[in-house]
Amino acid sequence: MKNVLRIIFLYFFFAGLSFSFFSDITTVAAQNGQSPVLLSTFDVDATPPVGNQLTYDTMKNSGDLSLRARGIILQGAGKPIVLCAIDWIGIANESQDVFKQALAEAAGTTPDRVAVHTIHQHDAPICDFSAEKLLKENNIPAGCFDGTFARQLIKNIQKSILQGIDNAQPVTEIGTGKANVYKVASNRRVNKKDGKIVSMRGSSCKDSLLRAMPEGVIDPEISLISFWNKDKPLAVLSFYATHPQSYYLTKIANPDFPGISRFFRQLAVPDALHIHFNGAGGNIAAGKYNDGSHETRLLLAQRMADGMERAWENTEKYTIDAAHVKWETEPLFLPLNPKAEEIENKMQEMSPRLLANNMGRLGWYKRRMGGKCIETACLAINNARMLFMPGELFVEYQLAAKDMAPNNFVAMAAYGDYGPFYIGTRQAYAEGGYEIESSPVTEDSEEIIMDNMRNLLANTQNNNCNTLLTYREQNGNCKKITTEKEWQKNRKRILEKFQEAAGKLPANKIHDIDLQYTDSLRQNNYIRYSINFLAAPSERVYAYLYKPLITKGESPAVLALHSTGAGGKRIIDDDTPKKDRGYAKELAEKGYVVIAPDYPGFGELRDYNFENDRYMSGTMKGIYNHISCVDLLQTLDYVNKDKIGAIGHSLGGHNAIFVAAFDPRIKVTVTSCGWTLMDYYNAGEKASKLYGGRLGPWAQDKYMPFIKTKYNLDSQQIPFDFDEIIAAIAPRAFLSVSPVNDLNFSVEGVRQGEANIQKVYEFLNASDKMKVLYPGCEHDFPKDMRQESYNFIDKILK
Repeated sequence: MKNVLRIIFLYFFFAGLSFSFFSDITTVAAQNGQSPVLLSTFDVDATPPVGNQLTYDTMKNSGDLSLRARGIILQGAGKPIVLCAIDWIGIANESQDVFKQALAEAAGTTPDRVAVHTIHQHDAPICDFSAEKLLKENNIPAGCFDGTFARQLIKNIQKSILQGIDNAQPVTEIGTGKANVYKVASNRRVNKKDGKIVSMRGSSCKDSLLRAMPEGVIDPEISLISFWNKDKPLAVLSFYATHPQSYYLTKIANPDFPGISRFFRQLAVPDALHIHFNGAGGNIAAGKYNDGSHETRLLLAQRMADGMERAWENTEKYTIDAAHVKWETEPLFLPLNPKAEEIENKMQEMSPRLLANNMGRLGWYKRRMGGKCIETACLAINNARMLFMPGELFVEYQLAAKDMAPNNFVAMAAYGDYGPFYIGTRQAYAEGGYEIESSPVTEDSEEIIMDNMRNLLANTQNNNCNTLLTYREQNGNCKKITTEKEWQKNRKRILEKFQEAAGKLPANKIHDIDLQYTDSLRQNNYIRYSINFLAAPSERVYAYLYKPLITKGESPAVLALHSTGAGGKRIIDDDTPKKDRGYAKELAEKGYVVIAPDYPGFGELRDYNFENDRYMSGTMKGIYNHISCVDLLQTLDYVNKDKIGAIGHSLGGHNAIFVAAFDPRIKVTVTSCGWTLMDYYNAGEKASKLYGGRLGPWAQDKYMPFIKTKYNLDSQQIPFDFDEIIAAIAPRAFLSVSPVNDLNFSVEGVRQGEANIQKVYEFLNASDKMKVLYPGCEHDFPKDMRQESYNFIDKILK
């Protein structure tokens, strides 16, 4: 035994680095009984080849310093967190989705835990796959939006992340430091008359009178957040708000003065990777201190590097472990400026430079009309708060964020999703000016963004009362749910809130259901009956009932709910042109008793009159009918009354969720393409216009009219959300099939909801009873996913 121990010791001793790495990790892990935080970095050349299109010109050369894509991966505090900053002018719309998805795959995390930002240098590429697609559809050359190099860069970053993860190092401490930067940033909007902008002071300014005007509102501070393994710095993140141009349109790709400053600091502190983020610099530039002479670039870089150095010297370090790391996200739905739609009619006449400034706004407008939001995020580590925000925010937002959390070290990275372009304050929209004239959002953005940042910062203070495992007492205090009894009270509240939107679930039942068999079809191993029965006086349910021909005692049963379509229940009998929907028939072939009812408005209920019934919504009528189907199953002597499940796709998918939440007799629920959080629901541009808004389709008579008449199609007013309703099913088994390309039920909202729901299942010691599958298809229920679903049902009911 001694020899074995000696061999192990010698192995680690001579391994050197491995021994040190192992020792460090175990040392950190021992702190406070918490898991260690691990950090890895990546650094990739983001300079395109000569001849490629930069944002405004064809590239003829690259500068002495290349463009970089740099970032960190944090592991240990839940799923990995990825932060990435790229020396490009902007990454917008669908490109943000693709970058985040790819980086998440490489890091073994989900896209909602990835932040991708640009520093906004102008002699650099732009990336927007939405714009690229729009141009190609209109037979316009893609120009600077050709995504060929961007797609290659994504692959290169993925490779670098995979290599970096293998060399992750423990983080024992985090450092925070700040200092003023002198004579770099100035406000562009200082020349006003009668409350209106007269002229702008740009990134460079040759007008001596404009340069002589006051600096204006800026944030003079540069903020540094550093990660340490004991005395060794691993990474330094810097945050400073200004447009990063000294001069541009050179056709030479270069990172301008922030890149030079970063290079100076990399030389000064070579062991750490230096990563720079641009703050809320939409209305900030170097114009007061920059006459455009080429020599000024070095001067600005030196001044910024000087601020970085002093912030580094001011750094205070704090011990951390996984308990100190928290990641919060928040959906941001900015209000649309309808003028953005006009770009589509004018783009055929635009020059390449005009297209560069306009296509991202059009792409964002279309995505916003389609229900797409922008996800903002906050990384909290100890006392530090890093906000990750979109567009060219005005500096007032950054200053407001710092005021919201005066006891925290707050830093902001803007220029995330570049689609919304300039985002001013309410006052700025009244003043006008270039940024406001080109903004695709409205003055109402200010209140929405302020609330968004306030929520992010509040949720990282561990006083978030919006989680599924908290509730507010009568005195308004937030209380954590600690017992199953408290959870059951919260579950009851969730169902009550749902009924505020859908109407009350009727309690009365009838004894004589008048079950009628009107037709039958015999197959190899089951017989399918066409039936109807009374759910309540004068309320008939029409359904298929599938009975196995060979049974060994009582059989498990499934309530199968169909998707939208005139065929109703026939759809899931595989008796319509819609393919990949035959799950009622397939479950019957597997030996289940299956009941498949028509939803009101479809099939034999196609002429259902929603206005004259007793229900406040078609949704509640559906729930009542579906509970009545379970009642019927329990009267059949060949059904095992304790083994009943529910399954559905799309319309049937969310109806399966609703009935399972209200009916505890349903032991397993499968939903395909059935849900996302309301904030993320994507009606599509045409549907949004047709139904009066993004949530308009939900407000039809056959669903929940109150969503429009009572809640004004405002997701924040709707008293329930899908994560709550699904959590009400716990601890019973739940499987969601949520395709990553489902344009109705956005996968971002599913992932966010999954994280919330999973905490409830964990709380109820039922983590193994919840599962979410993310197939790479669109709004569909393909064969392999159906088979996975049947296997899941089998585990519970067989």
